[in-house]
Amino acid sequence: MMLYNLLTSLPMMVCAFFTVLILLGWNDSRLREQRTLFGYMLSATLLYAGHYVFFNHVTNLLPLMDTIYVTTNLAVYPLYLIYIIRLTSPWKSSYGWLLLPAIIGGVATCIGFLLLSPQDCQQFVEHYLYHNQTAGLTGTALWLAWTHIICKVVFAIEVIVTVVVGYRLIRNYHRQVNELYADTDDKSMRTIQTILLLVLIASTLSFVANIIGRYRFTDSFWLLLFPSAAFSALLFSIGHAGLQRRFSFKDLGHDRNALLEEMEKPVDTLSDLPLTERIITIVEREKIFLQPNLKLDDLARLMNTNRTYIYQAINQQMGVSFNELINRRRIRHAQLLMTEKPELSVNEVATQSGFSSLSSFYRNLKKYKEQAIQ
Repeated sequence: MMLYNLLTSLPMMVCAFFTVLILLGWNDSRLREQRTLFGYMLSATLLYAGHYVFFNHVTNLLPLMDTIYVTTNLAVYPLYLIYIIRLTSPWKSSYGWLLLPAIIGGVATCIGFLLLSPQDCQQFVEHYLYHNQTAGLTGTALWLAWTHIICKVVFAIEVIVTVVVGYRLIRNYHRQVNELYADTDDKSMRTIQTILLLVLIASTLSFVANIIGRYRFTDSFWLLLFPSAAFSALLFSIGHAGLQRRFSFKDLGHDRNALLEEMEKPVDTLSDLPLTERIITIVEREKIFLQPNLKLDDLARLMNTNRTYIYQAINQQMGVSFNELINRRRIRHAQLLMTEKPELSVNEVATQSGFSSLSSFYRNLKKYKEQAIQ
């Protein structure tokens, strides 16, 4: 029984843990986006508190907790999408409408329970919540059951929207990062991209479980073991990735906006073509690609020109991003080192080639190895 209680409370405790951590660092938070993550974690804590009440048959709390469950179930993915929007895009204050389904679903469920008599409420809990059956339900109880069914469909739509829109936002964010920075490990959102894929898988399983009926998992330690452990691990990953982030669109926007301001000024396009030759010459001659954490600004300062000329020459004339321009040469240099100095360790090769981490070296080696050989 104790293990069962632990299993049913594990996702809730994970969410509560990160909710408290974010709250404790509220004033010192590196990213204000973490405060949006706080809303997600708090909602998820309440959501899994509803799960705990359901799976442990605390029926006297079910009317309250089921209302909270419906509300938070429809709020968690919009909140996570808002979090991704804040990380990857210019912030606007008009995203509150994404929470409208949660508000409407929560209010409708609350009203339904308030209108039910004690006998009808007990019948609804027994027939629908614990056996997923609408047969025998009438009036408000039947209406409440259909409200739950509609909310399940809305939940599925929210998951798809969150994953699709989230992927597009992250892909666009990565494109902008690659245009300005050679080293992107501390700026990348690959972890969140992976989490989105796991969210889709986990949520699909959750949706299927809701269709089958949560009641089938009650009182069975082994049936609950996998979903509880899987969701706890996923929630831990979301919280950990959020607390570890030190870079967002706000930081990118500072460099991006300065570049856009320069772009509004007239640009002598006749100088673009020779500029591409000058860029390649100085990159190769000075070997600036060996510098870790290289930025577009660094190349502009070295060439004594502004970022607009450099940006347009690389992205429009050369047809590559700044990240690709630098890392292709780093990989070529690394391959030469491995040939000429086989005694060097992989870590030494990566460091001497300008990479700030082994993971960045391996990723770029896989991406540009064939191009570098050519």
